[in-house]
Amino acid sequence: MEKLTIFGIRSILEAIESGKPIDKVWLLKGSQSKLFDQLLHVLRAKKIAFSFVPSERLDRFSSKNHQGAVARVAALETKEMEPLVELIMANKKNPLFVLLDGITDTRNFGAILRSAAAVAVDAIFISSSGSAPLNGDVVKTSAGGAFKVPIAKVQHLKDVVYFLKAHEIRTLAITEKAKETVYKKDLSGPMAIVFGSEDTGISKGLLKIVDDQAKIPMHLEIDSLNVSVACGVVLYEMVRQRSLN
Repeated sequence: MEKLTIFGIRSILEAIESGKPIDKVWLLKGSQSKLFDQLLHVLRAKKIAFSFVPSERLDRFSSKNHQGAVARVAALETKEMEPLVELIMANKKNPLFVLLDGITDTRNFGAILRSAAAVAVDAIFISSSGSAPLNGDVVKTSAGGAFKVPIAKVQHLKDVVYFLKAHEIRTLAITEKAKETVYKKDLSGPMAIVFGSEDTGISKGLLKIVDDQAKIPMHLEIDSLNVSVACGVVLYEMVRQRSLN
């Protein structure tokens, strides 16, 4: 089975909580903090193999801020699109899906997963090519969101849109080319939101087949928001609208 190296105490705790198989954890000798002690307690309670090592050993795993803890776990699992959607539709009245078109930056992807987990997005869809890898950077930035939101990889996001349409799920593309703002859209009911990369946006082919488009209002000649920020803005507008119903 493919393995994934994750770093950061919170990321490791989230992985353990999600039931992710943990091969081993390496801890920095002499570390002291409440969070570190919590991780140590959990590792002992769950009988997960760990060892104390010098900082030079941890630095070999990652040049990132590992917070004195690195773990080797099973790779992030991805789902099949059709059974995933059907399972969610069978158990959720107003499901919420997110489609990411060409998001290649791992930090942006991780931040989107974090926001998606916070608002209980039911699934995220990415294309198998031209998307950020599901690596340790994504896991750490997601603050555990990578373990809480199902991710499905598909050959073409168009297939997802058509499949969702067949299940009467509206699709809304967030693009600066739209005429109306997201605040004028009805975001209640079953829905899928499409976000594109900051440089090229959502592909023309995808824009042609979605049900609707919306933009986030901009001022002071700012062309676009960071995609993870834009995702947070739209998702929480959806939360606001749904809380009124």
